[in-house]
Amino acid sequence: MTKWLRLGDYCLKIGSGATPRGGKEAYLAEGPFSLVRSQNVLNDRFSFGGLAFISQAQADQLSNVEVQMGDVLLNITGDSVARVCQVDPAVLPARVNQHVAIVRPNPEVIDARFLRYFFVSPEMQAHMLGLAASGATRNALTKGMIEKFEIPAVPLPEQRAIAATLGALDDKIELNRRMNETLEAMARALFRDWFVDFGPTRAKMAGTAPYLSPDLWFLFPDSLDDAGKPEGWKIFNLGQIAEHHTKTLTPAKMAELEVEHFSLPAYDKGQIPAIDHGASIKSNKTLVPAEAVLLSKLNPEIPRVWMPETHRRLQQVSSTEFLAYTAKAGAGRCLLFCLFSDQGFREMLHGMVTGTSKSHQRISPPSLLGREVITGAQEMFDVFEQLVAPFLKRVRENRAESRTLAQTRDLLLPRLMSGEVRVAEAARAMEETAR
Repeated sequence: MTKWLRLGDYCLKIGSGATPRGGKEAYLAEGPFSLVRSQNVLNDRFSFGGLAFISQAQADQLSNVEVQMGDVLLNITGDSVARVCQVDPAVLPARVNQHVAIVRPNPEVIDARFLRYFFVSPEMQAHMLGLAASGATRNALTKGMIEKFEIPAVPLPEQRAIAATLGALDDKIELNRRMNETLEAMARALFRDWFVDFGPTRAKMAGTAPYLSPDLWFLFPDSLDDAGKPEGWKIFNLGQIAEHHTKTLTPAKMAELEVEHFSLPAYDKGQIPAIDHGASIKSNKTLVPAEAVLLSKLNPEIPRVWMPETHRRLQQVSSTEFLAYTAKAGAGRCLLFCLFSDQGFREMLHGMVTGTSKSHQRISPPSLLGREVITGAQEMFDVFEQLVAPFLKRVRENRAESRTLAQTRDLLLPRLMSGEVRVAEAARAMEETAR
């Protein structure tokens, strides 16, 4: 029979903070202290996206919610309620606002990483979401609720072993994510140098030593024309290099299908697309064609660009907030991905928005097709595709591997927590996954 520990009896700290006086306008672009908010707390990791900073004086006012190494952070209000992670050491020193609770267990009884995995187990997530939804106005978890949580009374060494086993999978997923960030950044940098800054041509004009291989350097024009673009290059609008696909599937047509579902929430959380049974989908979805690139039309300030895998084992669909494009002859899929990810393109999109509030700002797909988006030549588009395709292929391979690792972790997590599977058995399952 499983024994349980009341969390409030074995914690050194359970508490949330506040928004500093002055609200968002008082935040600093950089500062001595980080302010952790709900958008920084994801179930799989700490996110640095939108991290705010505060002054020494503001931090002093929140000294009772100082974040310490290893602290478990739990979202306690709003749509992100019940999301949980451990603080990333790189964010310290830090405080939390009123939407995030610090849960600091007594390390002599409860391992913090074990507690974090217990919180993300399906049963505990369902429990917390149920409690949060019981409020009169908005989803919320109170300090009293958290104190009453019960966790299994697993011996501390076994807690650490379970956390280490699951952590090894998460570490590999995080390594893949960071590798993908680097690979995508390399692709974007090459795109901007060639097709936005015209770096090789300008270097030739300045007499700078070549920084590309001779066969590539030879392909770039030696001068700019009167319009400021490389000699012989053209300006292309989006409709000349990309086709917009608008076919959708209704819930009735998806009812008997298993689909790979690309959604805005999954993208914003840094997650891989979900595998859903069509019967669980209640709204129309965009049919994603082979070799597509997905671009969100919602709130262009947030760059959401997705290159789906091309295995086609499942029907792929996306939220209708994504626009699905395929490259026309003369361009390529990698070119589109890098174009959509480029800061200049994002700024153009932001100038096209309709709607007042950010949550409802959208761009018009027909007007986007007529916009001038890139300067280049077909020969250079082909060369770019050949160079960048291996980078983005590796990105998709890493993403697929992370999907398998996440599925293994999610399968093991509740079984390890319940004692149904022992750590040694889990290690063997991980070895089989790695083969």
